[in-house]
Amino acid sequence: MMDLIVITEPVDETIRRSVTLDNDAWLIISQCIESFADSYRAKHSQTIATYVTRGQLDEASNEARKMNELLQRLDKLQAAVV
Repeated sequence: MMDLIVITEPVDETIRRSVTLDNDAWLIISQCIESFADSYRAKHSQTIATYVTRGQLDEASNEARKMNELLQRLDKLQAAVV
């Protein structure tokens, strides 16, 4: 079992409360992360394609960079959960 930090309000200091989750709960969280990443990737890929079609390559590049950064964070989070 692993502890999950639950944030219930804005925090400016160390979080001191946690809950314990079993492997099934961690699996559900991991699947949610994967599903969100897939949805995010699909939505932003459409946005990038629209920018490219319109010739707005700077915007497309910026959007691709933001998408890549978030997907990398989600991959690290999912790897830590599993």
